[in-house]
Amino acid sequence: MMSRLFRAKQNKQTKQDGQDSLRHGGNLEVLARRSGRVADSLLDFSANINPLGMPAAARAALIAGIDALGHYPDPACTALRAAIGQHLGVAPDQILVGNGAEQLIWWLPRLVDARRVLVTAPAYLDYGRAAEVWQRPLVSIPLLPEDGFELDLGHLSTQLRAGDLVWIGQPNNPTGRLVDPEALRRAVIDHPQVDWAIDEAFIDFVSGTESAVRWELPNLIVIRSMTKFYALAGLRLGYAVLAPARAAAFTRLLPEWSVNSLAAAAGTAILNDPALPEFSQRTRALIGTERRRLTEALRRLGLEVIDSAANYLLLRLPEQAPTATDLAARLLCSEGIAVRVCDNYAGLDARYLRIAVRIEADNRRLLAAMRHLL
Repeated sequence: MMSRLFRAKQNKQTKQDGQDSLRHGGNLEVLARRSGRVADSLLDFSANINPLGMPAAARAALIAGIDALGHYPDPACTALRAAIGQHLGVAPDQILVGNGAEQLIWWLPRLVDARRVLVTAPAYLDYGRAAEVWQRPLVSIPLLPEDGFELDLGHLSTQLRAGDLVWIGQPNNPTGRLVDPEALRRAVIDHPQVDWAIDEAFIDFVSGTESAVRWELPNLIVIRSMTKFYALAGLRLGYAVLAPARAAAFTRLLPEWSVNSLAAAAGTAILNDPALPEFSQRTRALIGTERRRLTEALRRLGLEVIDSAANYLLLRLPEQAPTATDLAARLLCSEGIAVRVCDNYAGLDARYLRIAVRIEADNRRLLAAMRHLL
């Protein structure tokens, strides 16, 4: 009876909110309406944001930058691009800054004039949506549960044609799996007529993995985000690293002031902050420790947990458990905890959930709630 009531409430509220309101995690306003709670009271495991919050340097820059809002921002983001270049060890003319990595993802098929777009299944949803908007044929490369959702680059290579755009999540969203960097670099080199977009939105959370930003290959575009690791999701800030000529061409496609002055100031302050290495190390240590604890505890509850290198975990509920939609509704309405149902990812069914890795107290609260409901 209780399960039917939860499902009925969830279905009714979903129709009221609109089908696309929770396509991604972290829509606290919709989640608050569904739960009957205020947004600030929710414990959000549906969005993969650094649980330590934004660095102090960003907060100070945002406060100091208020008075500059009466002026137009620098459309070239000169200071920010210089800070990114210094941080990564690349030239500023290889860097294009956008209104979140999302803006760059949506425009990339147009920039490279892709004949087809190849996307793993599962993968971040908007790779495919951008291909559809630009009316580019979409080719799905399945990642199989029995293989732990590991990408087979050899199989992928057999599917490639000249003019293709290939998306690789490094790490993948929602699985958290990595591709071996050297094998990936070799694939990019071996297929020069294919454009490779490597999405490193969560790579700052990963310890000991090589980024692709310094490979300097003409057919490579690396997309990175500053909103996840630095807890600036509401500010919208991301960037691409690519060949200088392509960076210039990409700039001409975007609106003049894609990045507002507060976002640029916060990003510049973070990357120039002497305390950044300590913040980064503390974040990765926390995520590594809590990810291991969460993984072990969830497996003891009988859930299948995919090995992840990121700050989130993909879970599959056992057949005798409620569906992911049902469990998510119960967690939200009875406990005020939001998780990400993954049935809108290609290759996943209604038994998959994704949860963020948060601080120990939050993770314990989630585990206690799941233990009770399962």
